[in-house]
Amino acid sequence: MNELKITEYKGIRVLTTQQIAEAYGTDTKIISKNFSRNKERYIEGKHFICLEGEELKEFKTKRHFDDSSRINKLYLWTEKGAFLHAKSLNTDKAWEVYDRLVDEYFEKPKLPLWTMDDKIQILAQGNIELKEKIEAVNDDLQEFKRDMPLLALECQKITKAKNQKVVPLLGGKDSPAYKDNSIRQQVYSDIDAQLRREFGVNTYKAIKRNQCDLAVKIINEYELPMYLKDQIDSSNAQISFGMN
Repeated sequence: MNELKITEYKGIRVLTTQQIAEAYGTDTKIISKNFSRNKERYIEGKHFICLEGEELKEFKTKRHFDDSSRINKLYLWTEKGAFLHAKSLNTDKAWEVYDRLVDEYFEKPKLPLWTMDDKIQILAQGNIELKEKIEAVNDDLQEFKRDMPLLALECQKITKAKNQKVVPLLGGKDSPAYKDNSIRQQVYSDIDAQLRREFGVNTYKAIKRNQCDLAVKIINEYELPMYLKDQIDSSNAQISFGMN
């Protein structure tokens, strides 16, 4: 990622299939396979650019692409195309790298450097809305990033919340209920099941980043179902029984 060579086509920063595969920690065959399986979701010009014929020949000549000298078709992936590939892989590394690509690789609009006279003139002409549009683009980008699935840091936050909830429910780490793998696992599984029901996902890792705090709140407010509470009370009662 740190040594990622900048690839541009007609002034737009793009990534080759090889670059995306290396950055996301996979290989080109998987990238191509995911593209083929979800081809209806990719729009040419929006998610990718396909070069053939003279366009490909000119691109290879200017960029000195030795590794593509024998191919007759080259796919270049835009920022939105990189997002779809990260979504297909759905790994922590792919999402973390995509996040960095957005911040460090793909160019974003920059505010022009205006002098005071320029600002007065622009205000007079009513063109200050340009700045507002750029800020709106940045706001949309931040919202888009928050709408992605959980990254490793958020997953750790949820795991920590589950641990802090489960241990007291079982009576502490020294309790028979906690030491009973079956009971302990049932409690963790029941919390996971509630998260899946609340957010309509197959795994808590598919929860969106902007829903992380809500997921932690749900965990903190979790209450044991009666059958699990009875199992825990019965298991922990063995201490009292053994001491009498």
